[in-house]
Amino acid sequence: MRLDDGRVYPCRIIDLSVSGAAIEIDVRPAFGTMVVLGNMRGRVVRHFQEGIALEFTTIQPEDAISHYT
Repeated sequence: MRLDDGRVYPCRIIDLSVSGAAIEIDVRPAFGTMVVLGNMRGRVVRHFQEGIALEFTTIQPEDAISHYT
């Protein structure tokens, strides 16, 4: 996962859909922080014990997310 300021963090995708993702990650960017996961842009909408949830800025095509599953 990459932040807008260029920092990159390793993560593991827990769940992925056309509208967002849950990822296991050690950092907890603030709610609303814009990030890039692979080539998908989104914003942080939730924190949970293992990581964060993202909402993508646009609905992703099924074939784009199948690359990550």
